[in-house]
Amino acid sequence: MRLVGLISVFACTLLLAGCGTESPRQSGARVAVSESLPAERYDVDQTRCTDDPSAWFIEREATVYVCLGKLRDGGCDWYQATLKNAGWDVVLDQKNAGCVLPF
Repeated sequence: MRLVGLISVFACTLLLAGCGTESPRQSGARVAVSESLPAERYDVDQTRCTDDPSAWFIEREATVYVCLGKLRDGGCDWYQATLKNAGWDVVLDQKNAGCVLPF
């Protein structure tokens, strides 16, 4: 019985250790969006992007991310960062879209 409990704790620890980490592409998208935002309107340190897709614990790197830019006045705009051959292409996706990103 103790062995089952230890295995469960170990499995949960491994699962939680992977949460909250940023892939290199996700980080690149976040940096590209942060650099494109005017610092006088946006809190660029609060820029966040969607995670890489994963199904059944198999994670794949995306080429398109939805990122939010937190406005200093309140609210958030969504930006789309697309990985191209020459780097990241960042465009406004939706104004005042809310501060909770889609999955």
